[in-house]
Amino acid sequence: MKFKAVLFDLGSTLIEYENHDWPTLGKMGLVNAYPYMKKIFPELPELSQFGENFYRNLRYILDNERPGYIEIDIYNACNRIFKRMGLALKDGLVEEFVELYYKPVTEQITVIPGAVEILSKIKKSDITIGLVSNSIFPEKFHLEEMENFGLREYFDFVIFSSSVGTRKPGKDIFNMALRNARTEPSQAIYIGDKFDVDIYGAKNAGLVAVWKY
Repeated sequence: MKFKAVLFDLGSTLIEYENHDWPTLGKMGLVNAYPYMKKIFPELPELSQFGENFYRNLRYILDNERPGYIEIDIYNACNRIFKRMGLALKDGLVEEFVELYYKPVTEQITVIPGAVEILSKIKKSDITIGLVSNSIFPEKFHLEEMENFGLREYFDFVIFSSSVGTRKPGKDIFNMALRNARTEPSQAIYIGDKFDVDIYGAKNAGLVAVWKY
């Protein structure tokens, strides 16, 4: 059978985001964003207390306020968190906080060796190339990263859970990709690194799954 589409995950499949572990990256992000918040809210508690409160709320939102496979993006999550902290939100505050919070993440990412070469070979075969990625962060951040590493040009379409409101391993996000690729599940390959999210999700949606580990 000739496949008509190859779909990729992003994190740890094409770009390595965890050159530091996520708890460390989170702390780095808060250290970077805290001075901005303290300037706006002088009454803010010290960094350690603010960080503990922020992460307790974020963990609760991600664990308990995403029924089924609904996605909550970081802007939405921060709005909820800051309101629960009793902070009076101002225009642009959440967006600026997220920019500062995410900066240490994007500064330490690297491209997976061979990613560009593989995409280039697939592109020459006239097969549709798509991206299906879970992320609570804005799509624009990831598109810029893909552009910087020379990946963006190979993709016919990209789908991020933060933009479409649904996430893997649910079927909806895979079905969106199939519609974009204009192909049947059996004629599409999905490549990802997380077995319980990428491989299970793709196979459950009828795609051929390839585990990158």
